[in-house]
Amino acid sequence: MIVKIDRRLLQNVDWLLLASALALLGLGLLTLWSLSPGRYGSGVIWRQLSWLGVGLFALAVVAGVDYRALVRVAPALYVLGVALLLAVFVLGRPVSGARRWIPLGPVTLQPSELFKVIFILALAWLLTARWANPRSRATLATALGLLVVPFILVLRQPDLGTAVLLLPVFFALLFGAGVRLRELGWLGLTGLAGAPLAWFVLRGYQRERLLVYLDPFRDPLGSAYNVIQSKIAIGSGQLLGKGIVGATQSRLAFLPERHTDFIFAVFAEMWGFVGALLLLVCYALLLLRGFEIAAKAREPLGRLLALGVTVLLGAQTLINLGMVTGLLPVVGIPLPLMSYGGSSLVVTLMALGLLLSVRMRQFL
Repeated sequence: MIVKIDRRLLQNVDWLLLASALALLGLGLLTLWSLSPGRYGSGVIWRQLSWLGVGLFALAVVAGVDYRALVRVAPALYVLGVALLLAVFVLGRPVSGARRWIPLGPVTLQPSELFKVIFILALAWLLTARWANPRSRATLATALGLLVVPFILVLRQPDLGTAVLLLPVFFALLFGAGVRLRELGWLGLTGLAGAPLAWFVLRGYQRERLLVYLDPFRDPLGSAYNVIQSKIAIGSGQLLGKGIVGATQSRLAFLPERHTDFIFAVFAEMWGFVGALLLLVCYALLLLRGFEIAAKAREPLGRLLALGVTVLLGAQTLINLGMVTGLLPVVGIPLPLMSYGGSSLVVTLMALGLLLSVRMRQFL
């Protein structure tokens, strides 16, 4: 596989997409630093900056590779991704009762994060293959198999949030490939019919999160504590925020998981409604550019890849925002480009690189 970047490709770079992503990265770094501007905070920032360097390099490499070449090796990548998901159960390091990370010397790899991009490539490969008809039952059954295997493996880690993210990507790509709404409806109804059975698969703390979602004050000092503190932090920001020094909910660590899943609550407390609105505008620009790239792609493969990446980022953003505001159950999903975490940051930038690869080649 040869990486080629010439002037024609550089002329087609979507600079608004990159500007939106860089703005979100900057706001994320500022928020992480503001939580602990002292010695501990500097360590967090340096680690995040290190991962940002790796992620930007990965973005450049993926953008430089023709997306059609990546799709050609998608079956091999899928097998490798499933192997990594299986390896988690053998080599994975348990953290808070979950096995999601494989230690690789001084760093750790979260295969479920990497598999999100692999899943988009594999499903796009299947739906655009010459021998496949997206509307045939055989193709739909194969696509369902591509979903079920990683879904179960990720759910068993357990990582409910990442497993759930595969679902909107799956339905969006099927819809983009021309599958009729009636068939999608039947698939959706089948999934809903089996949803009650998932209750018996969930761990105890996951069940408790669902019960807390239905009754937020069921356990205010236990399982509901995160969401309650998150709402307090967001509400206390009011219009213009409390600033870095005045953000007591965040700075005094009343808000758990403030560096990762609940970073939006930190940002809203510090910068208020106006700051939160600015953040949402950046995400809206990023997603709108993604959908426009999908709409203008010159071939079905590019359209599906761009659609899959955009839906993935949009679903992850909406679920995280719904989670920290109490509109959705807590499922442990980081906010793209904002939350602290190496695997999530690098994979998100790789996904944006794939989006840029489609955009840069749609006029060639």
